[in-house]
Amino acid sequence: TKAAAAEMAIRLQTRLGCWVTLPDTELDAELRALSVPVCAQTRKRARALFAEVLDMPGGMRIGTIHAFCQSLLRRFPLEAAMNPHFTLLEDTDAALALRGCVEDVLGSMPQARAATLAGQIGLEDFIALAATLRRTPRAQAVLDLADTKPQSLTTLLCRVLDLPQGTASQSDTARLEQACTAFTGEDTLRASLRELFENGTDSVKKTITPLLDWLALPPDSRAAAWPLWHNGFLTRDNKPRSRGLVTAKLVQSCPDAVLAVQKEAERILTVAEQRNARQLVVLGQALLEAIAPIARLYDSRKARQGQVEYDDLVRHTLGLLQKPGAAWVLYKLDGGIDHLLLDEVQDTSPEQWQIAGDLTAEFFAGAGARDDEAPPRTIFAVGDYKQSIYGFQGADPEAFRTWRQHFRTHTQAANLLWREPGLNVSFRSTPTVLALVDAVFAHPEAARGVVEDGEPPMHHTSARLGQGL
Repeated sequence: TKAAAAEMAIRLQTRLGCWVTLPDTELDAELRALSVPVCAQTRKRARALFAEVLDMPGGMRIGTIHAFCQSLLRRFPLEAAMNPHFTLLEDTDAALALRGCVEDVLGSMPQARAATLAGQIGLEDFIALAATLRRTPRAQAVLDLADTKPQSLTTLLCRVLDLPQGTASQSDTARLEQACTAFTGEDTLRASLRELFENGTDSVKKTITPLLDWLALPPDSRAAAWPLWHNGFLTRDNKPRSRGLVTAKLVQSCPDAVLAVQKEAERILTVAEQRNARQLVVLGQALLEAIAPIARLYDSRKARQGQVEYDDLVRHTLGLLQKPGAAWVLYKLDGGIDHLLLDEVQDTSPEQWQIAGDLTAEFFAGAGARDDEAPPRTIFAVGDYKQSIYGFQGADPEAFRTWRQHFRTHTQAANLLWREPGLNVSFRSTPTVLALVDAVFAHPEAARGVVEDGEPPMHHTSARLGQGL
């Protein structure tokens, strides 16, 4: 994104620099290509643009969203409650700092908790997960809970996984023994298995024999041999066993016995799901209780050294623009922004969209801090919903649609000009290829994935006329 912003600035400066020396006829052609009326006045204005750009304080303001946030926070550090001499922590340095925090925390962690995690997740995956949770705003409350109220975290995880609260404090052995003995219909199930044994094939008898032996065991031995009971009724995919336990003939001759076996398979599946859920609670809690102090240590070290990350820039900027006492910051900005151009907006996060919305709110609210003779302020956003790199820096393509509607509503409510030009000119493909694409996606079922509701079928135009024939 930094390279793209620099490339855009270079192209504009080069183009404006050429206009200074172009003959009138060539300059007129360029102005016509931009739909600019050609006359002596516009020609003079075009030749003067390059000098105006050179004289602008700070040069041409083209940059990434993070570069803009950084400059804004340096301009208003006290209002943002930040160290005015903060330094930007690059991704590589942030990764090294996080790894150092992970090593310090894991090195002092109790052995039992470390053993729980060591058997389930590797170090690199653990660091990646810690980085993700630390940067996710919605995860902050859960990490705070793990840090201050671990018992409440257990309750929360049980609720999320639909695990009965009463079993949260029970050991897995106690719950398993209860599942082995405290189920209704044991006598009926035993009789049903014997009936299937007497009327079944050799394969059925081979499967049922260890199940009848399991029913003859005492409770503690049953729990120890639970896999035998589980595998007798369920397949590896946790589906009720249809081979080796029941046959089509048994379904017809022993329907009640088959029904009893099916009910036991469903009960075993419920027990297995609850055991898995309980294991997830144990692992989830161990994971969150390990990551919480890592996040706290990382934030404290970063604060002591006056460092901020890219996500911090966006978060602090949002806070600066939305604080009740910082209205004058928006007033100061209102007088210095004439045009906002947003590129690749399909890869813009909701937080970044909100910054753009805050900066342009006064565009639709009246004169603001501008004089009556100032030109109208404008917003230009370009992007393709279908090309979104979902999740890139928090990119959410649905925010594209939401904020397009937001700007459309506010623009039309203020009786200002609103345009939505289509992106139907391709500079890469030839007319033959584009004709095939249009024909394929003219079908309604194919168009559903690329054409929004209410829009006409796609029709592309190639900028490479005469090529690819």
